[in-house]
Amino acid sequence: MSDIQRGEVGALFRHNYLAHSIEGGLYMGGLAFIAAETVMPSIIKSLGAPIWLISLTPSMLLLGVGWPSLLIAHRVEQMSRVKPYILATGLLQRLPFLLAALSLLFFVDTQPRITLLMVALAPFFSGLIMGLNYAAWMHMIARIIPENRLASSWAIRWTISALIGIFAGGIVKTILNLYPGPMGYGILHLIAFVFFMASYSLQARLSEIPQVPQPTTHRVGLRDNLKNIPKLLANDARFRTFLLMRMFATGSYITIPFLGIHTLSLLGKQEEYLGILVLFQMTGGILGNVVAGFLGDNYGAKLPLIIARIAMIATCLGAAINHFDWGFSLIFLLLGLAICADQVAIATLSIEVCPVERRPTYISLLASLTSPSMLAAAVISTLIRQATGQLLPAALLSTISVVFSLILLMRIHVLRQNGVLSIGRVGYR
Repeated sequence: MSDIQRGEVGALFRHNYLAHSIEGGLYMGGLAFIAAETVMPSIIKSLGAPIWLISLTPSMLLLGVGWPSLLIAHRVEQMSRVKPYILATGLLQRLPFLLAALSLLFFVDTQPRITLLMVALAPFFSGLIMGLNYAAWMHMIARIIPENRLASSWAIRWTISALIGIFAGGIVKTILNLYPGPMGYGILHLIAFVFFMASYSLQARLSEIPQVPQPTTHRVGLRDNLKNIPKLLANDARFRTFLLMRMFATGSYITIPFLGIHTLSLLGKQEEYLGILVLFQMTGGILGNVVAGFLGDNYGAKLPLIIARIAMIATCLGAAINHFDWGFSLIFLLLGLAICADQVAIATLSIEVCPVERRPTYISLLASLTSPSMLAAAVISTLIRQATGQLLPAALLSTISVVFSLILLMRIHVLRQNGVLSIGRVGYR
């Protein structure tokens, strides 16, 4: 980044920092009304979904994000401005949830199978479109937010979403109590869409810092970019370690899809009890955001990521052995802490480990190569559920996988000087 660009970043910092933080908080706050880990599995179960589809539910959005990213990365590296492209795809990204809401409200009785598909696949199709702009979006954010303020910006996003989620928990409980079944779930989808569009209006207010595109002689096409990936992975040990760490972390999704269902079944509660679980999950998310934001800005993203891994291990093991209301409240508190601290730290560390000049391709690789591990977790979760109907085997496998992720994480070293990250100084210790 040139001195002129650095000056522009500083001049626009407060505006972009606030717009970026609030925009993300509104978007993810909207997702709390149809929480993928808590509410969504129960929604599609009530619509008659098979076990394998329930298993995929918490990871549907991320599965969608991974595949298209690499198809557009080489183009993003050649764009001087990416914001117009982000806004065009961002609008399309939000529409599947509106279609799901309309299906639940008006077509569930006449077209139950289509409604199930619309609801279950809404996060996936949204993720596919998100995948087309994900690398561009991350690339833009890395240019407009200083490196040593990235963690707190992600943390504010998640804190706002968690605060919204606390209110969402009560609203979910009230709506499902007044309108049980598809009508209530349709209303929740509609509320989520309103939040998504509010976030879109703020995303449009971000001030982009144009970059100088690559010289024509250095530009590569899709085929060449894909052909260079094996060499890229072979030559970058730090990136391979980071990638494997992320892939093992997705093992938590062997347990997560059935966590809410398991809780309701074990405690003998009705669907509206999911609102209470969302409330505790979002409270834990606030705690995770505060911890990850402070530690991430001042000491780097590794420490909050370690905390997130330990919290996820405690969540999986606790869910397998607990039989009490208060215990599940604590478990969902830890789940929220683990997810939010992980999101803040991963978003920060992903930018830190990627070379600036190839950031879109690296970010796309992270999304694309993590998707198969998410799919594998869903397959394993399905097989275990069908074979045993119990949470314990899934919880043990999740614990082992997250422990391996923690071991790999401990091998990644991030050096900061006077609290400021030195980009590119991540590698083996």
